[in-house]
Amino acid sequence: MADQFQSYTMGASAGNRATGAPSSHQSHDQRMRSMSLSNLLRNHKHAVFSHDDPHPPRQAHEVAIDDSEDTHELPSRKRRVRAQSTAGTIKGVIRRASLSLKGMVHVHRRPSITAEPSEFNNQPVSHARPTSAHHTWNRLRHAAPFRRSRSFYGFNVTDDGLYEQQQNPHMPIPAMGDEPPYIPMNTGAAAKASVALQNEYYTRQAMHTQWLQSSSEDSNDRESGIGIVVTQPFIESGLSDDGSILAQDSNISRVDFIKQLPSELAIHVLACLDAAALAKASVVSRHWNEVVCNQHIWRESCLREMTTTYATSEPVKPGAGLGIPEVVPTNDWKQIYRAKLELAQKWKEGKARPMYLNGHMDSIYCLQFDEYKIISGSRDKTIRIWDMQTLECRLVIGPPEVVNHPMMLEDAEGNPTHYVNFSDSYRASPSMPKVASFDEHHKASILCLQYDEEIMVTGSSDSTCIVYDMRNGYRPIRRLTHHTAAVLDLAFDEKHIVTCSKDISICVWDRATGNLLRQLRGHTGPVNAVQMRGNTIVSCSGDFRVKLWNIDTGRNIREFVGHTKGLACSQFSEDGRYVASAGNDKVIRIWDANTGECVREMRAHENLVRSLHIDSVSGRLVSGSYDTDIKVWDMETGRQLLDFPRWHASWVLSAKSDYRRIVSTGQDPKILIMDFGAEVEGIDMLNSANTGIGGNIF
Repeated sequence: MADQFQSYTMGASAGNRATGAPSSHQSHDQRMRSMSLSNLLRNHKHAVFSHDDPHPPRQAHEVAIDDSEDTHELPSRKRRVRAQSTAGTIKGVIRRASLSLKGMVHVHRRPSITAEPSEFNNQPVSHARPTSAHHTWNRLRHAAPFRRSRSFYGFNVTDDGLYEQQQNPHMPIPAMGDEPPYIPMNTGAAAKASVALQNEYYTRQAMHTQWLQSSSEDSNDRESGIGIVVTQPFIESGLSDDGSILAQDSNISRVDFIKQLPSELAIHVLACLDAAALAKASVVSRHWNEVVCNQHIWRESCLREMTTTYATSEPVKPGAGLGIPEVVPTNDWKQIYRAKLELAQKWKEGKARPMYLNGHMDSIYCLQFDEYKIISGSRDKTIRIWDMQTLECRLVIGPPEVVNHPMMLEDAEGNPTHYVNFSDSYRASPSMPKVASFDEHHKASILCLQYDEEIMVTGSSDSTCIVYDMRNGYRPIRRLTHHTAAVLDLAFDEKHIVTCSKDISICVWDRATGNLLRQLRGHTGPVNAVQMRGNTIVSCSGDFRVKLWNIDTGRNIREFVGHTKGLACSQFSEDGRYVASAGNDKVIRIWDANTGECVREMRAHENLVRSLHIDSVSGRLVSGSYDTDIKVWDMETGRQLLDFPRWHASWVLSAKSDYRRIVSTGQDPKILIMDFGAEVEGIDMLNSANTGIGGNIF
């Protein structure tokens, strides 16, 4: 103690001389302490930058004393260098006096948790009242730009202003993981408020971001993210296990606007959603589910979303046979909507069930179908009507010598000749159709046909056309005679019947009377296909040309040039904006009917493209070729959607489609039905009312 006192006295005297502080204004002890503290700071700075750092900072504010790395934390090498440099000098004497002074005035330095044991760790902690020197030291420490890299957590401030470490082993480590930082008691109000706000932030994060968690078993490098286990977010139901409503956070304001609105207005609002959104809305609450179950909502949503078209003049009309049923009170529109979506997915995936109708005895050149029947024409000179629902053949129309042939209804073994193939070895739906022979009949191959609710018209290699009464058992009404060669194709509307022939001409007939109105000439080869839209006719020929005609004047108004070989087929879109054509050059071209520009070109098949069909509702284009393939194309992009190679044994002669099926015929005497709706539950709900699209069809 005497040595300490002697060192203290010597250090104080030296400090007094160095500072030149007048002794008359301070007591002896106060002057000694002040001078010792001043010299301590000066010598500490000098020792650090003289021995530890050969390049001291250029500016005074760059000097930072780190109170988390106290003198006892310096490496042993640094302590040895400092001791050697200060031993035996006046600085060493002052340093020893300063250290003794620190012990006497009880200036507490927070020990580092990871510091090595040193003489300062063994200093007793005094609970005496801090002196003025202690307050001076603390003011210096707070004024200097200390870098506090460690938290004050784990220490409390005692009544005398000193810190003592807590002994609670269960307390979490602050600022580690999701733990908030500790708020020291000796900081300012702004610092406390800032840390308190951070504490609240961490608390809310722990409550609301539970989907990002770290595994307690794995190491967790929070800088790089290594060890962080990310789990999938989940949607909590609004109901508990027993069906009761879960407690809601009272701090969150919730307004059930559907419950607040009148029922009619709530239904009108929800009807603006599509199927996916309605499905989500139905699980919001019991009340929402009850409202969403209203059929008006599903009907309006289905009609809005499912009646849009690619190339028609107006949306799909319910009950028109295009996949939207009539609006009647008994319809379950939610199930209808679901069936439509599932059917669209089947088309996208190309999942169709094939069925083959057997009965014709030779190549089938033409067909037309709807939801309830298929009518086909063949080289065997007959027309056959098939039931689409049962797949049975109901009626055969042809010359007497054909329909009365012994092999017409039964083969040599007595088995029905009309049946359905689902595979090569399985036969189903055998049928015994009625036969009909009329005075007016074709004496050669049936090459083309078309029907509507009232009439059916057929064209033949015998150069004539016959008009039948659909509502009177398919009885012939009249024969159209003028062409001098085979009638290759035909079309009609409410006023006109248009036919084209191998004789390179197009004839326009009056539908009501059968009178020839005009004959259109301009092609230099056989006219292989013809179609109508409004007062415009499109035709294609073996002369490589596609032409547009005005039906009223008979004038050629536009010509599409680009094909390099003879054309076999052409089609109008329903709204008349587009024309598709194809033929022996194996290329499908899409033309702008108004400008004559070729807007799309598809290298389609490996052989002559014999058949084209535009589904103006879906925007799908179906092509059939002599390469035995049937393909489906996107009219908008020209991209191939589906391919059905070799589903026919020989040339494909005709292929048409609707919202559910592709039906095709070929050189082999079978009708192929590709049914995309076969596996769709409730698919029959999409059918229109069975008016027969021609009355009593059988």
